[in-house]
Amino acid sequence: MNRNEFLGLIRAWSLPMTLAASLVGAGYAYYVGLFRGALSITYTVMAVLGALLLHASVNVLNDYYDVIHGVDVLGSPTTKYRPHPLLMGSVSMSTVRTLGFSLMASGIALGIYLTLIEGYWILVFGAMGVFLLYAYTGPPFTLKYRGLGEVSVALTWGPLLINGVFVAASMGILRLGAFLVSLPPMLIMFSIIYANNYRDREYDSKAGVKSLAILTARYGTNIYTASLITAYITSLLLVMTRVLPTTSLIGLITAPLVPRLIKDFRLGKYDIDARTGMLYTLFCILYGVGIMIGRLV
Repeated sequence: MNRNEFLGLIRAWSLPMTLAASLVGAGYAYYVGLFRGALSITYTVMAVLGALLLHASVNVLNDYYDVIHGVDVLGSPTTKYRPHPLLMGSVSMSTVRTLGFSLMASGIALGIYLTLIEGYWILVFGAMGVFLLYAYTGPPFTLKYRGLGEVSVALTWGPLLINGVFVAASMGILRLGAFLVSLPPMLIMFSIIYANNYRDREYDSKAGVKSLAILTARYGTNIYTASLITAYITSLLLVMTRVLPTTSLIGLITAPLVPRLIKDFRLGKYDIDARTGMLYTLFCILYGVGIMIGRLV
């Protein structure tokens, strides 16, 4: 396996989303005064590394199980917008399976180490995240094929990731506010996966997949629009209720991108999920930095 094949399998371009969401969790720990210098930095870095390993693992295993289940084949929509080493025949199924589970095992090992140091909340969020990541396409759960994939991914890159990093940064402490802070990123992440599955709905349906996007296709544009707009409304409400500082509204700078995304979703643009992913990354970075700045002003 060469470098390009490895990067293609782990979908390296998607990993910045995990880094951006992690900034929100760490930023909120800093804002509420639970970030404790060098130790918090060390444990945050470990938690983020573990999250990146798990993110990479689910990308690899998603390709593996989609091929196993006959969802990804030569000529499927997936091959039109990104490289797919498995379908190209440049790597073997066994190699991809081994890579996916090795990455997952490495992420789990970091989570177990942090659990021993910081307590059971790391284990709770980590275990739930690992389950949802595997269950997205892994048997016997295959949540993606049963209308639950969009919700499972939104929960993973919303409450589970952000709260997990918060707990790591705060040395094992959990706050309700961390869950509330994770809601805007969760809603935007939902829109990413919904857009991805909506774009592929006709092909996936023929393959026997029943994603939420397929089940609700009649209302697709409304659902996509509502998830994005609600994310911004929620961030406003968090400031109005004093959960977050006014400076966290820096994330609203990204709002002008939304109308064009909604228009292109309606038009069926192929890159809509990738561009919504860019919105998620930009929003989380600005949102997280804005939360951190709130402690300084």
